[in-house]
Amino acid sequence: MAQVYFRPGVPGALPEAWVIQPEVARRAPPVLVVHGLNRETELMTRLLASQADVTGRTIVLPVFDRTSWPRFQRAAGKDRADWALLSLLEVLRSEGWIGDATPDMSGFSGGAQFVHRFAWLYPDVVGRLCLVAPGWWTFPDMRGVYPYAMGTGCPNDTAAAFRLRANLMRFLDRDITVMVGELDVQQDRNLRQDPYVMEQQGSNRVVRARMWTAAALRASRRLGLSPRIRFELMRECGHGFGDCVANGALVRSFVPFGQTPSRLPTTKMHLRLEEVA
Repeated sequence: MAQVYFRPGVPGALPEAWVIQPEVARRAPPVLVVHGLNRETELMTRLLASQADVTGRTIVLPVFDRTSWPRFQRAAGKDRADWALLSLLEVLRSEGWIGDATPDMSGFSGGAQFVHRFAWLYPDVVGRLCLVAPGWWTFPDMRGVYPYAMGTGCPNDTAAAFRLRANLMRFLDRDITVMVGELDVQQDRNLRQDPYVMEQQGSNRVVRARMWTAAALRASRRLGLSPRIRFELMRECGHGFGDCVANGALVRSFVPFGQTPSRLPTTKMHLRLEEVA
């Protein structure tokens, strides 16, 4: 059975992290899983533990606490959650929790916001992506300013916008799965609803996921890529991680079987241990 470890962090500098290690590890890269705005990492850890055993993959769930990273989903915002994750990856490798292989990355809700922006800013740091039900997106076109698209407008965001444009081909040249529940059409408090986003991206998460997928496919073809981007509508589920796991078969795409060989870690520093049935 999978083992779950908790690694403490450093407030404002290094996120805490849950690490799920399978009973029998396969030579596959780890999967980074990023929580939503509700930060339900303990629930996510419990629901994903069995998939670690199924796939033989280590799963890492960083915790962006509300005090240090209140708007982590923007990745390159004032709190620089992107730098915090880069530091965490370096520490986890140095301590032997994960090997040197490029990790895949999955995110739910606000976590999917973070994941697609992080992977776009650092396209060589992560591999396959699974983006599940974000409230709003950064679009791969110039029909808006960053963080809504790749255009420049706000002086504080100019560097990030230029970086997205420079990285666009490398960002799109990978397997990207976009998922959302078919019942996820409510305009809840975590859904961005200002007039600009409503006009640019649509009125709910289903519409927005479809629009972003279509925009990513267009951008990929315009760049001469053979797109590896797919959209999946999960049946009978709304906007809840547990709901999507139970009814939407989320875990198969969220933590898929690995394809890339990985150098397995040789040492571990066990800080807290729990068995997960």
